Amino acid sequence: RLARDITFTQSIDLVTISSNEHNHSRNNSILDRFCFDILPRIQRNIQCLTLDSLSIDRVLRIGNYPNLHKLTLVNLPLEMASRIFNGKSSFINTFKHQISHITVTINQDDIAEHTRKPCTDIFTTIFIMFTNLNYLHFGWNGDCPGSPGSLNDIVSSTCYPSNIIHLNVRVNSFNDCLYLLNGYLSQLHTFIVQVD
Repeated sequence: RLARDITFTQSIDLVTISSNEHNHSRNNSILDRFCFDILPRIQRNIQCLTLDSLSIDRVLRIGNYPNLHKLTLVNLPLEMASRIFNGKSSFINTFKHQISHITVTINQDDIAEHTRKPCTDIFTTIFIMFTNLNYLHFGWNGDCPGSPGSLNDIVSSTCYPSNIIHLNVRVNSFNDCLYLLNGYLSQLHTFIVQVD
């Protein structure tokens, strides 16, 4: 009964389950049971999901979450984030008109130049595809350069949603800040930026 109570099922954080790495098979078993036995029963109640690389595929595959509006994805490998935020992914097709708050943290240890484009593509896809987005926090762990890459090229060719009110992003240069603040985000009232 407790697992189906709306008070306890509006916000689900599955990062704590997978952060205990001492018993990986036990964590997988718990996560599988939760995903297959509990999630289908409570998916209509869920408004907020916090997921990591271990839980995201299972959780998003299980239900359609009609009331989900806030999604936090932490410690995603770059390859997984690129797959999830591909404009043709089923995730985007399902949630692009529904999600208003997105937090994405990419876990990327590779500091190679080739990481710039995928990170920029993810950032751009989030902006373009999520039509009701008003809160975006986009960052990464480690020294991944260019997440997103230079915004000069994408700002001039991208139509950004005007309803973004909160943006927290890490950029390459102060010029990227200026590109974002050049009238494209007319509703923006909170802008938090880390310049590398």
